[in-house]
Amino acid sequence: MNGKTMNTIIAVDKDADVHARQTTEWADYGIEAFRVDTMTEAINLLSHNGNYLFVVINEDTIPDFMLTLRIMRDVTSLPIFVITSSYTIEKKLKAMDYGADAYDHFDAYIKNDVIGELELLKMQTKWAKRPAKPPVLTGGDIILSPLRRCVLIKDKLTPLTKNEFDVLQCLMSGNGHVVTHSKLIRKIWGSKHSLKNTDILWRTVERIRRKIAEISPSEEYIEIERGVGYRFSLPLK
Repeated sequence: MNGKTMNTIIAVDKDADVHARQTTEWADYGIEAFRVDTMTEAINLLSHNGNYLFVVINEDTIPDFMLTLRIMRDVTSLPIFVITSSYTIEKKLKAMDYGADAYDHFDAYIKNDVIGELELLKMQTKWAKRPAKPPVLTGGDIILSPLRRCVLIKDKLTPLTKNEFDVLQCLMSGNGHVVTHSKLIRKIWGSKHSLKNTDILWRTVERIRRKIAEISPSEEYIEIERGVGYRFSLPLK
């Protein structure tokens, strides 16, 4: 993805046919549209590479985009446009409050020339002035927001207990390295718990793994290093 240039946009749209028609219109402006199926995929891309022009979300195929819009805004200062065929002023106000720069009917951006360089620059400058936020952790189909204390798997909000969330955050922060039992126990439960209490950690990790498997059953994100600890590892594709 690092080869993408500033004339490329991210289009969050599950409908490949609709995307193909929109892509033809974007091409008239010298813009390439890179399509992803989920907000999770888009946030993952934005977390690792901000070299895009803006983001377009098709509400018709991503109806629950509001769940992740705030997290997307946390990771990028790029303009975010939402296109829809079911426009209401209530939804527009909510989308704008959550971080969208525009919410309107299909083709409104092209027809109104909202993609002009000056407008884009104003939008980027607006969000760039925000105070720094804790980084959003991403890995495969999983997004963890320390700021909002939430985890999403394939765009689905996944409820975790406080300890489950903290363990997953610690593992995802490990950058693929093993996090030892002692470090996890000390960090999550405090020094009063010793290595003799690794069963509480094991039960917590198993609950996390089950919750991930309910949504992403074909992937194994948490690896066990026997007698040492656990590692968050991206599945091999």
